[in-house]
Amino acid sequence: RVETSGSAGQKMTLKFNDLLNPDGTVNMDHNSSGTFGRFQTDEFIFRGEGVEVFEPRFTYHGFRYVQVEGLTEAPALDSLVGRRMHTDAELSGSFCCSNERINVIHETIMNTLRSNLHGIPTDCPHREKAAWLMDGGVTAEAAIYNFQMCNFYTKWFYDMVDTQDPSGHMASVAPVTLRYRSSDGTPGHLAAPWWGGQILITPLRLYEYYGDTRILEEGYDSMKAFVDYLTSTANGNVVDWGLGDWHDWGAGGGRRTPVEQTSTALYFHVSKILAATAEILGNTADASVYDDLAASIRTTFNDMYLDPITGLYNADSQTGQAIPLHLGIVPEEMKALVLQALVDNIEETRDGHISTGMLGASYLFHVLMENGLNELAFEVMTQETHPGFLHMVNSGATTMWEGWSGGSGTRNHLPFASVDVWFYQALGGIRPDPSGPGFKRIIIKPEQVGDVTWAEATYNSVHGEIRSRWEVEPLRWMLEVTIPGNTTATVWIPCPDRWAVTESDSPLEEAEGVRYLESRPDAIVCEVGSGSYVFVIAEEL
Repeated sequence: RVETSGSAGQKMTLKFNDLLNPDGTVNMDHNSSGTFGRFQTDEFIFRGEGVEVFEPRFTYHGFRYVQVEGLTEAPALDSLVGRRMHTDAELSGSFCCSNERINVIHETIMNTLRSNLHGIPTDCPHREKAAWLMDGGVTAEAAIYNFQMCNFYTKWFYDMVDTQDPSGHMASVAPVTLRYRSSDGTPGHLAAPWWGGQILITPLRLYEYYGDTRILEEGYDSMKAFVDYLTSTANGNVVDWGLGDWHDWGAGGGRRTPVEQTSTALYFHVSKILAATAEILGNTADASVYDDLAASIRTTFNDMYLDPITGLYNADSQTGQAIPLHLGIVPEEMKALVLQALVDNIEETRDGHISTGMLGASYLFHVLMENGLNELAFEVMTQETHPGFLHMVNSGATTMWEGWSGGSGTRNHLPFASVDVWFYQALGGIRPDPSGPGFKRIIIKPEQVGDVTWAEATYNSVHGEIRSRWEVEPLRWMLEVTIPGNTTATVWIPCPDRWAVTESDSPLEEAEGVRYLESRPDAIVCEVGSGSYVFVIAEEL
């Protein structure tokens, strides 16, 4: 919003972007991609009567810098105010911990999520303002923990349905413009399975987090059409087109992991989703067909890429290891070897740093969490040297960059915000339980890592607020949990001795509403119903 004066007919021009030229002027070079005409530029004609106010109401701009031209006098600094604008999605969660480095990454992610909510999940709020499907898809879980996104993603899913060609082909952007659609409906350089595959992954997220089966029913034909389209392009179960793990470190445009490897993994993933969806809807015939298809793709994938001696799917790709592990492609007897190869890459090849692109980042942290490697996840998350999230922050970032170096891309890009899930699910400990979609059943499993001495997370589910707060002292560990009505939760307490744990000052065996399930080498597991609980381990940890 600008408040200033000029003579009648005088024109003021405003230019917006996130980078400067060496001479201090706003760099407009990367402002337009897939857009036409004047972009990121406003022009205002003065009436010539006193102080006039200009605040656009039919457009918005993403920017860090504003260049003002055409005034006869330098404006006062307080004459221009930046206005934060985004879809009015209510907050659904909160996260905070004792480590300020983690908190600043979370706040940077929140800034990124907010500035890319504009009726669609945009990739960036300035250069493209487009709903690239993978960009919005990999960040869906992070957005759901922070904002009420049910209606938002439902609307976006139907944008995908409207975008889909009769053949089942999906453009990589929905809603779509001609710039992003192949003219003949065949895979083009801007069509990609991980992007189009969000037509299955998005309704899956709505089912997992909100328990919405209607979206599965209404979207089933479109979901099936996309999988069948992939089948029509596959050669011996291999899909060899796409964009890959975009902006991975050091490989240029997502080429550290071969496109055919990431695209074929997606083909397996959406086939499994479709089979599971058919089962939920009672379509047992389709469930069997697509489950068999997924099994066949899995066999082909492992035959082509998995080295049974080293456990490597790819010689130097964290994404190439993480995606098969998270999606369930790795043979059971090979999981430990494949996981160790991933750990070796992080610790030895990359000296504790991440090297994935936009696609692989979320899956990397999921895999580390799922396999109890949260200390390693913490190490990766808090690296202050390049490439890493704190390197962005230390370089002045207040939103996530498009690439690890920042220079070739935008300084406000959505996909790397996906890693916020690890804060909620690992540090905060609030996780969905697949056996009770929509948080009908909940897993509370907080992880104490690094120098973090306390963490707190809340999530306002469709059943009510879930809260988890833990803190550790030299002789005491405490976990406060709140579980909403008509739900149950499985609570993991990091102590192998059930007799060392109390709940609200009562021995665990006598605690009301608590049912002991099992002891594990590093934890005991309990089940609780709705209510508030305080678990304490009163011994040196």
